[in-house]
Amino acid sequence: MRDSDWEILAELGKNPNVSRAAAALYMSQPTLTKRLQRIESELGICVANRGGRGLELTEEGRYVCERGAEHVRFVEETRTHLAELKGLAVQSLRVGSSYSFNKYHLWDVLDGYEISTGNNVRFDVVNEQSDVLFRRVLDGELDVVFEQGEFSGPACRACVRKTPAYLVTAGKVALDELPQMQRINYRSSGPSIALIDGWWASHFGGAAPEGTSVGYISFALDLVSRGEGFALCFLPETFNNEHNLTMTPLTMPDGAPVVRSTWCVWPKGELSHPLESFIRYITEEVAIE
Repeated sequence: MRDSDWEILAELGKNPNVSRAAAALYMSQPTLTKRLQRIESELGICVANRGGRGLELTEEGRYVCERGAEHVRFVEETRTHLAELKGLAVQSLRVGSSYSFNKYHLWDVLDGYEISTGNNVRFDVVNEQSDVLFRRVLDGELDVVFEQGEFSGPACRACVRKTPAYLVTAGKVALDELPQMQRINYRSSGPSIALIDGWWASHFGGAAPEGTSVGYISFALDLVSRGEGFALCFLPETFNNEHNLTMTPLTMPDGAPVVRSTWCVWPKGELSHPLESFIRYITEEVAIE
């Protein structure tokens, strides 16, 4: 069992709801569910029964969740005390991430680093829009960021993810119907907006309609599921289509798919030992091109 597994149990003990526990741990619901299944398999118990009202902890589940909270406190106290004894600060990395990458992929990447290297580094994570993240890594406020634009500046980068774009509707819709339909929009980064606008212009001319803006993509998809309109968005392969929405891949007139790249970006120059180790892991085990 890894420390992060005990953190999951501790959070479920406080908050026996997959959605709220995943949000508190900055994980997607599918990732938390998969990790919980692995914990149950390793311990040989059922931590919780799944029902319409969420999770109901079993007797064994309540026990291991209590032990999880104890473990988390023990680890934190031990690390703090050892740092005091050595007179050293705990090594940490300041990581910036776009909201969608954080939700669907970031914590798998960070967990993978711990598994691959055995290094125990504390990650202090900040969520922001991609342009803000890029400026902050150049200004030295963040050590490494995962962003979704190709901004210019003295930085190194590696592509870690390509995410396709979809037309999302409650049922089948012909493309030529879209200009007469209500678009449900949400907060997104400049590069993502440019890709969607480019697709729209190639099919209909002009920029995509702004439509009704609802803030976050989850709210937009809820409205789409009620038949209020359509959304144009980038969704990963791990997306949980709980509303059985119709997802039509966006393609350009020549048939090329509309795809958004996510980049790991770090400053040029000499790197600290923890950052150098992390970047080696990214370039050798995570990067896709």
